[in-house]
Amino acid sequence: MDRCNVVRLRRGATRAALLAMATAGLRDPGVDAALAALESGRTGDGPARDALLRLLEALDNMAWTTHLRVEAGNATAAEHRRAFRLARSANALWSALDADPTVAAADAAYEAHAVLEDWTPLFDLWT
Repeated sequence: MDRCNVVRLRRGATRAALLAMATAGLRDPGVDAALAALESGRTGDGPARDALLRLLEALDNMAWTTHLRVEAGNATAAEHRRAFRLARSANALWSALDADPTVAAADAAYEAHAVLEDWTPLFDLWT
């Protein structure tokens, strides 16, 4: 990433987010709007990123609630992993929309790694 220009950073951030969302199975109209904003170059704060933040917060709350349910014996670890991955994949897309392409790339990769639990598929996204 250190030697990437702005175009490669954005492309890598987008690819990381798409990989995370595909792996987690994230689908939502807010995701579609955020992807459209990203593809058209509308990064930084705006309506699509704001809507995605609301989805991200709801998914984070769901993941935390599921974690508590696991601790109480009312949910499985697999249920928590699914909720966690959905939240992290939404965060990967939210991060990819950051106004700063370097932050977008680094944070989207970090969140995608949380979903994939493996750096290997992410290495080639910036080439």
